[in-house]
Amino acid sequence: MPADRLKVRDAAEDGYEVLENGEPIWSFETIVEAVQFVRDRDARLWLDWGRTVIGGQTVGPQDFEPSFLGSGVGRVLGEQHGPSKDKWFWSISTNDKRWRVHGGQRGREDTKDAAVAALEREFTKYLAATPPKPSPYAQAKGT
Repeated sequence: MPADRLKVRDAAEDGYEVLENGEPIWSFETIVEAVQFVRDRDARLWLDWGRTVIGGQTVGPQDFEPSFLGSGVGRVLGEQHGPSKDKWFWSISTNDKRWRVHGGQRGREDTKDAAVAALEREFTKYLAATPPKPSPYAQAKGT
């Protein structure tokens, strides 16, 4: 059974590699092509996750930030008060010039795992739908 989450890494002059279980399974010239491959396998990007840090301080215990190729791409936050108490809010937010600026996708889920899956799925779709041209990063690399 194919993996439902795949990693993408920058392979320097070789472009971008898609990894399954830590092993390269395919290489592409652009980020968009690599992400389209992930999407076409009915998988989602396996983002890197860490605690949200703002101004050098770790934020609350239910606050997490995903990153892709070293750049923050959003947030997952456990709601602790109000009508959304015990729900998990997720949003995509990125200004990285290697891909287009975020589209503001966001939502709420019942669990942290569901919020992580929703954000990864939407970020995968978002990047895969980037218009077909080299990103500024790829252009700078000469590809």
